Amino acid sequence: MVALSHLVRAASTLTVVLYNAVPSVEVKAYLTAHEPNGAIRMLSEDGTWFDPCSTRSGAAGTQTIPAATITHHLGAQGSYFGLQMPVPVISGRMYFVTDGDLEFGTTGPSTGGFCPLQEPSALNMGEASAHRSWGFMEFSYRNGVLFVNPTLVDFVGTPLSVRMETPDGNLDARGLPANAVDLICHGLSAKSKDEHGIPWHKLCVRRQDGSPLRVLSPSHYKEADIPILDTYWEEHVDAVWNAYRSKPLRVNTQGAHGVVPCQVHGDVLVCDSESFAKPCSTDVFGCDSGPFTNEGSPLRKALASRLCAAFHRTTLLGADGDKQPAVGVERYYTTSPSNWYSKLVHEHAIDGNGYAFPYDDITAPGKKDRSGTLSHANPQKLVIGVGGPLPG
Repeated sequence: MVALSHLVRAASTLTVVLYNAVPSVEVKAYLTAHEPNGAIRMLSEDGTWFDPCSTRSGAAGTQTIPAATITHHLGAQGSYFGLQMPVPVISGRMYFVTDGDLEFGTTGPSTGGFCPLQEPSALNMGEASAHRSWGFMEFSYRNGVLFVNPTLVDFVGTPLSVRMETPDGNLDARGLPANAVDLICHGLSAKSKDEHGIPWHKLCVRRQDGSPLRVLSPSHYKEADIPILDTYWEEHVDAVWNAYRSKPLRVNTQGAHGVVPCQVHGDVLVCDSESFAKPCSTDVFGCDSGPFTNEGSPLRKALASRLCAAFHRTTLLGADGDKQPAVGVERYYTTSPSNWYSKLVHEHAIDGNGYAFPYDDITAPGKKDRSGTLSHANPQKLVIGVGGPLPG
């Protein structure tokens, strides 16, 4: 049995074990979550959730939360760190940094238990956190069900792997290898050479010495200074709209609405009671603006998520493209334009799984979900590997 270096017990808790796969480095962890009423909390060093605004002085403006209060120190490579996390909680995140500290702050006083929390940024190079090697995963535990998403929607940084131990056996998301950032940066550089000179390599953020630090998702192409992506999807969107003027596109909502026929009339894709204007490139990359804004009826949300996923994977004009979702992963990302970042994430993931863009969990009936999300109604333990895959 592995001895845990630190274990704090509390009532109504989930056992969380953190494994350090990083050589010769002390990893630091930070946990945030919301109470069921929506109040933001951070997990203190003693294993209890606390209001981060309780650390504020009377001064106005952003104030840094004392690191000693919120930092959980993992041991050397190959060691395990354990804690008992009080539950239920929702909309949680676990952050892990391998080369320094991450700063968290509050931007105002608590109002009714709701405190504005400033979390680390991977995009704002004016912040110290943007120059660190780190990653995060999302989780919720409510009504006895644990859900975990080792998300890569924003960027690939420090690789994380996940194991959920349950009475029915282990559920695993093996994640990316330790050198994933290098591999994906290399792949994007190669794509820059063969796709009309589009500088995909600029999604790779580098340290001052030129070594890769992280890879940004193309949803952040503006921060990566790739303005040519403003129009990246336009010709493809036009081709899709033209294709479905003369024939229906059938979208399986995989729910109460069943299969919904869609067809273009004028410049609008009409799907039953919902209609979609042409998306621009920003709409496609982010899946949450323009016609894909995540609001409206359940039918609209089901349609928008499946349409946006089909654009990312470039499946709308291929064989069986008039049925969405219908094809398996072998038919994703086979032609330009595509989300090459997502392709490379899945290509290098140890088990092929990874949540690389919003709605990467959309899966055709009978096909394997490759998003890497895990959930179970009776979890016994959550184990996270930091810096690479878990042993075994």
